[in-house]
Amino acid sequence: MRVMSHPKNYGEPSPRPYQCFMGHWEGLCKSFTPGGDFLESSAVHMDVYWLDDRTWHLHEHFENLYGVGETVFDTPIGVDGKRCFAESDQLTLEGTELTPYNYVFTIDSRVSANIVYNNHYFLDPDTRRIITHKVRDGKTNLFQIQDFTRVQRP
Repeated sequence: MRVMSHPKNYGEPSPRPYQCFMGHWEGLCKSFTPGGDFLESSAVHMDVYWLDDRTWHLHEHFENLYGVGETVFDTPIGVDGKRCFAESDQLTLEGTELTPYNYVFTIDSRVSANIVYNNHYFLDPDTRRIITHKVRDGKTNLFQIQDFTRVQRP
């Protein structure tokens, strides 16, 4: 049985979901075979900002998205609590905040013809790692690790 203790002061609440994504980020995307062999790496440039209280915008420029080439995603993403959603010609996206600094996304990418599973881990407020698992025709097609540094804060 849990015993109630006196109220605890944990300080100010954490920022609203997805606030930790805001800013300009510079990163490197490393691609690996399903067997874990390194294929290549490429620079990624990302701007993330609020359009309004319930919508954020992702501008992501891959200098060379593996298997596709230079690619730019411009995606408005709607927020409902800890969940987020997007639909465009390029993709369908669903995301969830698990903790204030860990997010998961499932993306149906029409650009790469993959179902993409992204896990975002904020190692500190200005350092983020994305671990990506890409699936095509029910089989793992590619793994990627993206490491980002926030170079401009909101």
